[in-house]
Amino acid sequence: MKRVLLLLMLPLLAGSCNKDESRTETWTIAPEKGVAGIVMGFGHVPAYIVKKGTGTWEIFSGTIEGFSFEKGYETVLRVRIDPIANPPADGPDRRYTMEEMFSRTRAEMAVDPLTFSPEYEVIIASERADTQIAAYWIRDLRYGGEAQWQAFPWEIEGFDFTPGYEYRLRIQPVAEYNGEKDDLTDDDSWTVKYYMREVLSEEEKAGPIRPAAGASRHTPPRLQGESFPADGPPAAHVPTCAAWRTKGCAT
Repeated sequence: MKRVLLLLMLPLLAGSCNKDESRTETWTIAPEKGVAGIVMGFGHVPAYIVKKGTGTWEIFSGTIEGFSFEKGYETVLRVRIDPIANPPADGPDRRYTMEEMFSRTRAEMAVDPLTFSPEYEVIIASERADTQIAAYWIRDLRYGGEAQWQAFPWEIEGFDFTPGYEYRLRIQPVAEYNGEKDDLTDDDSWTVKYYMREVLSEEEKAGPIRPAAGASRHTPPRLQGESFPADGPPAAHVPTCAAWRTKGCAT
Protein backbone atom coordinates (compact mmCIF):
# COMPACT_ATOMS: atom_id res chain seq x y z
CA MET A 1 0.00 0.00 0.00
CA LYS A 2 2.82 2.40 0.89
CA ARG A 3 4.51 1.64 -2.43
CA VAL A 4 1.33 2.45 -4.39
CA LEU A 5 0.85 5.77 -2.53
CA LEU A 6 4.46 6.70 -3.21
CA LEU A 7 4.06 5.93 -6.91
CA LEU A 8 0.94 8.08 -7.14
CA MET A 9 2.71 10.97 -5.43
CA LEU A 10 5.68 10.96 -7.79
CA PRO A 11 4.06 13.28 -10.38
CA LEU A 12 3.29 15.78 -7.59
CA LEU A 13 6.84 15.64 -6.28
CA ALA A 14 8.14 16.18 -9.79
CA GLY A 15 5.74 19.01 -10.52
CA SER A 16 8.36 21.68 -9.97
CA CYS A 17 10.80 20.09 -12.42
CA ASN A 18 11.75 21.83 -15.65
CA LYS A 19 9.45 20.42 -18.33
CA ASP A 20 12.33 20.70 -20.82
CA GLU A 21 14.08 17.93 -18.88
CA SER A 22 13.33 14.20 -18.91
CA ARG A 23 11.07 13.01 -16.12
CA THR A 24 8.86 10.07 -15.13
CA GLU A 25 5.23 9.98 -14.05
CA THR A 26 2.81 7.28 -12.91
CA TRP A 27 -0.21 7.03 -15.21
CA THR A 28 -3.40 5.01 -15.01
CA ILE A 29 -4.81 4.08 -18.44
CA ALA A 30 -8.59 3.62 -18.53
CA PRO A 31 -10.13 0.43 -20.01
CA GLU A 32 -11.94 2.33 -22.79
CA LYS A 33 -10.94 5.08 -25.20
CA GLY A 34 -12.17 8.59 -25.82
CA VAL A 35 -11.64 10.96 -28.73
CA ALA A 36 -8.67 13.28 -29.15
CA GLY A 37 -9.41 16.96 -28.54
CA ILE A 38 -10.98 19.37 -30.98
CA VAL A 39 -8.80 20.02 -34.02
CA MET A 40 -8.68 22.53 -36.88
CA GLY A 41 -9.95 21.31 -40.25
CA PHE A 42 -11.78 18.32 -38.77
CA GLY A 43 -10.26 15.03 -37.85
CA HIS A 44 -10.52 13.02 -34.66
CA VAL A 45 -8.82 9.81 -33.56
CA PRO A 46 -9.34 7.37 -30.69
CA ALA A 47 -7.22 8.41 -27.72
CA TYR A 48 -6.25 7.11 -24.30
CA ILE A 49 -8.12 8.27 -21.23
CA VAL A 50 -5.47 8.70 -18.54
CA LYS A 51 -5.08 9.76 -14.93
CA LYS A 52 -1.70 11.10 -13.85
CA GLY A 53 -0.95 10.30 -10.24
CA THR A 54 -4.01 11.20 -8.15
CA GLY A 55 -5.27 13.71 -10.74
CA THR A 56 -8.50 13.63 -12.72
CA TRP A 57 -9.21 11.65 -15.87
CA GLU A 58 -8.17 13.41 -19.08
CA ILE A 59 -7.65 12.68 -22.75
CA PHE A 60 -4.21 11.92 -24.19
CA SER A 61 -3.78 11.72 -27.96
CA GLY A 62 -0.11 10.72 -28.09
CA THR A 63 1.51 7.30 -28.28
CA ILE A 64 3.34 5.51 -25.45
CA GLU A 65 6.24 3.47 -26.78
CA GLY A 66 6.29 -0.08 -25.46
CA PHE A 67 2.67 0.04 -24.27
CA SER A 68 -0.07 -2.12 -25.75
CA PHE A 69 -3.65 -1.11 -24.89
CA GLU A 70 -6.13 -3.84 -23.97
CA LYS A 71 -9.83 -3.01 -23.93
CA GLY A 72 -11.56 -3.74 -20.64
CA TYR A 73 -8.37 -3.56 -18.57
CA GLU A 74 -7.16 -0.67 -16.43
CA THR A 75 -3.37 -0.36 -16.48
CA VAL A 76 -1.01 1.45 -14.10
CA LEU A 77 2.44 2.19 -15.50
CA ARG A 78 5.46 4.42 -15.13
CA VAL A 79 5.91 6.67 -18.14
CA ARG A 80 9.17 8.35 -19.07
CA ILE A 81 8.74 11.72 -20.81
CA ASP A 82 11.67 12.97 -22.88
CA PRO A 83 11.80 16.28 -24.76
CA ILE A 84 12.59 15.97 -28.47
CA ALA A 85 15.28 18.37 -29.60
CA ASN A 86 14.33 20.48 -32.63
CA PRO A 87 11.02 18.69 -33.33
CA PRO A 88 9.47 19.13 -36.79
CA ALA A 89 6.71 21.70 -37.09
CA ASP A 90 4.06 18.99 -37.53
CA GLY A 91 5.54 16.47 -35.11
CA PRO A 92 5.56 15.83 -31.34
CA ASP A 93 7.93 17.69 -29.06
CA ARG A 94 7.95 14.94 -26.41
CA ARG A 95 8.49 11.20 -26.47
CA TYR A 96 6.50 8.97 -24.10
CA THR A 97 7.89 5.56 -23.16
CA MET A 98 6.58 2.91 -20.77
CA GLU A 99 9.35 2.10 -18.28
CA GLU A 100 7.41 -0.34 -16.12
CA MET A 101 3.90 -1.78 -15.88
CA PHE A 102 2.80 -2.00 -12.25
CA SER A 103 -0.60 -3.62 -12.78
CA ARG A 104 -3.22 -4.55 -15.37
CA THR A 105 -6.63 -5.52 -14.03
CA ARG A 106 -10.04 -6.02 -15.59
CA ALA A 107 -12.19 -3.03 -14.69
CA GLU A 108 -15.26 -1.00 -15.60
CA MET A 109 -14.90 2.61 -16.67
CA ALA A 110 -14.86 5.05 -13.75
CA VAL A 111 -16.25 7.78 -16.03
CA ASP A 112 -18.44 7.78 -19.14
CA PRO A 113 -16.13 7.65 -22.22
CA LEU A 114 -18.54 10.02 -24.01
CA THR A 115 -17.39 12.67 -21.53
CA PHE A 116 -14.28 12.78 -23.70
CA SER A 117 -16.17 13.07 -26.99
CA PRO A 118 -17.05 16.76 -27.47
CA GLU A 119 -20.30 17.75 -29.17
CA TYR A 120 -20.37 20.74 -31.51
CA GLU A 121 -22.45 22.39 -34.23
CA VAL A 122 -21.92 22.40 -37.99
CA ILE A 123 -23.74 23.71 -41.06
CA ILE A 124 -24.26 21.10 -43.81
CA ALA A 125 -24.44 22.52 -47.35
CA SER A 126 -27.52 21.78 -49.44
CA GLU A 127 -25.49 19.77 -51.96
CA ARG A 128 -23.31 16.74 -51.37
CA ALA A 129 -19.58 17.06 -51.93
CA ASP A 130 -17.83 15.12 -54.66
CA THR A 131 -17.90 11.57 -53.28
CA GLN A 132 -14.25 11.10 -54.26
CA ILE A 133 -13.35 13.94 -51.90
CA ALA A 134 -15.86 13.89 -49.08
CA ALA A 135 -19.39 13.14 -48.03
CA TYR A 136 -20.48 16.72 -47.25
CA TRP A 137 -19.46 20.36 -47.33
CA ILE A 138 -19.61 21.78 -43.83
CA ARG A 139 -18.97 24.95 -41.87
CA ASP A 140 -17.56 24.39 -38.40
CA LEU A 141 -19.42 26.77 -36.08
CA ARG A 142 -16.78 26.50 -33.38
CA TYR A 143 -15.02 29.17 -35.41
CA GLY A 144 -18.01 31.52 -35.58
CA GLY A 145 -19.85 33.08 -38.48
CA GLU A 146 -16.61 33.53 -40.41
CA ALA A 147 -16.12 29.77 -40.69
CA GLN A 148 -15.41 28.69 -44.28
CA TRP A 149 -16.78 25.70 -46.10
CA GLN A 150 -14.60 22.63 -45.92
CA ALA A 151 -14.85 19.04 -47.07
CA PHE A 152 -16.08 16.53 -44.48
CA PRO A 153 -15.00 13.02 -45.54
CA TRP A 154 -17.12 10.98 -43.14
CA GLU A 155 -20.76 9.95 -43.06
CA ILE A 156 -22.84 11.15 -40.10
CA GLU A 157 -24.66 8.28 -38.40
CA GLY A 158 -28.39 8.91 -38.00
CA PHE A 159 -28.46 11.87 -40.41
CA ASP A 160 -30.97 11.69 -43.30
CA PHE A 161 -29.71 14.21 -45.87
CA THR A 162 -32.13 15.68 -48.41
CA PRO A 163 -30.59 17.59 -51.35
CA GLY A 164 -31.71 21.19 -51.56
CA TYR A 165 -31.80 21.68 -47.78
CA GLU A 166 -29.16 23.29 -45.63
CA TYR A 167 -28.92 21.83 -42.13
CA ARG A 168 -27.56 22.96 -38.82
CA LEU A 169 -26.61 19.90 -36.76
CA ARG A 170 -25.16 19.04 -33.41
CA ILE A 171 -22.77 16.13 -33.93
CA GLN A 172 -20.45 14.05 -31.79
CA PRO A 173 -17.34 11.99 -32.66
CA VAL A 174 -17.24 8.69 -30.76
CA ALA A 175 -14.41 6.15 -30.43
CA GLU A 176 -15.66 2.65 -31.23
CA TYR A 177 -14.02 -0.74 -30.88
CA ASN A 178 -14.26 -3.38 -33.61
CA GLY A 179 -13.82 -6.82 -32.08
CA GLU A 180 -13.43 -8.40 -35.53
CA LYS A 181 -10.12 -6.54 -35.85
CA ASP A 182 -8.88 -7.53 -32.42
CA ASP A 183 -6.04 -9.52 -33.97
CA LEU A 184 -4.71 -6.38 -35.66
CA THR A 185 -2.86 -3.45 -34.11
CA ASP A 186 -4.39 -1.33 -31.38
CA ASP A 187 -4.96 1.55 -33.83
CA ASP A 188 -6.67 -0.69 -36.41
CA SER A 189 -9.21 -2.09 -33.94
CA TRP A 190 -10.49 1.37 -32.96
CA THR A 191 -12.15 3.94 -35.20
CA VAL A 192 -14.06 7.20 -34.81
CA LYS A 193 -17.63 7.56 -36.04
CA TYR A 194 -19.66 10.77 -36.17
CA TYR A 195 -23.19 10.73 -34.79
CA MET A 196 -25.97 13.24 -35.25
CA ARG A 197 -27.31 14.25 -31.83
CA GLU A 198 -29.82 16.89 -32.93
CA VAL A 199 -31.13 18.73 -36.01
CA LEU A 200 -31.13 22.36 -34.90
CA SER A 201 -32.50 23.82 -38.14
CA GLU A 202 -33.43 22.82 -41.69
CA GLU A 203 -33.81 25.42 -44.46
CA GLU A 204 -34.69 24.89 -48.11
CA LYS A 205 -32.19 26.44 -50.52
CA ALA A 206 -33.42 27.22 -54.05
CA GLY A 207 -31.11 26.39 -56.95
CA PRO A 208 -27.62 24.88 -56.83
CA ILE A 209 -25.83 26.11 -53.73
CA ARG A 210 -22.10 25.41 -53.74
CA PRO A 211 -19.40 26.44 -51.28
CA ALA A 212 -17.62 29.64 -52.22
CA ALA A 213 -14.48 29.49 -54.33
CA GLY A 214 -11.41 28.81 -52.27
CA ALA A 215 -13.21 26.63 -49.75
CA SER A 216 -10.91 24.13 -48.12
CA ARG A 217 -11.06 20.60 -49.47
CA HIS A 218 -9.77 19.38 -46.14
CA THR A 219 -7.02 20.88 -44.01
CA PRO A 220 -5.18 18.07 -42.18
CA PRO A 221 -5.24 18.97 -38.50
CA ARG A 222 -2.53 18.65 -35.92
CA LEU A 223 -3.43 16.51 -32.97
CA GLN A 224 -2.55 17.46 -29.44
CA GLY A 225 0.41 15.47 -28.15
CA GLU A 226 -0.54 16.60 -24.67
CA SER A 227 -3.58 15.74 -22.62
CA PHE A 228 -6.62 17.87 -21.87
CA PRO A 229 -9.47 17.75 -19.36
CA ALA A 230 -12.94 16.46 -20.20
CA ASP A 231 -14.13 19.81 -21.59
CA GLY A 232 -11.35 19.86 -24.19
CA PRO A 233 -8.44 22.22 -24.87
CA PRO A 234 -8.54 25.98 -24.31
CA ALA A 235 -10.37 27.99 -26.95
CA ALA A 236 -7.09 29.53 -28.05
CA HIS A 237 -5.62 26.10 -28.78
CA VAL A 238 -5.96 25.71 -32.56
CA PRO A 239 -3.69 22.86 -33.71
CA THR A 240 -2.93 21.65 -37.27
CA CYS A 241 -0.94 18.59 -38.45
CA ALA A 242 -0.04 16.62 -41.57
CA ALA A 243 -0.14 13.32 -39.70
CA TRP A 244 -3.71 13.73 -38.48
CA ARG A 245 -4.72 10.14 -39.20
CA THR A 246 -2.26 8.82 -36.62
CA LYS A 247 -1.70 9.57 -32.98
CA GLY A 248 1.49 11.05 -31.70
CA CYS A 249 1.31 14.65 -32.95
CA ALA A 250 2.00 17.30 -30.35
CA THR A 251 1.15 20.87 -29.57
